[in-house]
Amino acid sequence: MSTSLYYDAAGYPVFPCGSSTKVFSPDDLNRLQHIFDDCLHECNFSIDSQAAESLGVAIIRLYSQGQRDGTFIKAALLPSFKRRS
Repeated sequence: MSTSLYYDAAGYPVFPCGSSTKVFSPDDLNRLQHIFDDCLHECNFSIDSQAAESLGVAIIRLYSQGQRDGTFIKAALLPSFKRRS
């Protein structure tokens, strides 16, 4: 499955989400938290920053689209977010 990259006004990657509601299991939430924490650390973002919120949204969108590989998610997102840190 190929995912096209779209960017918001600030230049952060945005991944369109489908209209269906996603439900995450506790394991999913743990994976998402781990990915988010790793990305925050690499980008040196404050947890309460707008950049951290945008990063979290992008991670959840990719995950909602079925991408479960944390390494892929980080590789897809970090270059763009690191340029703005």
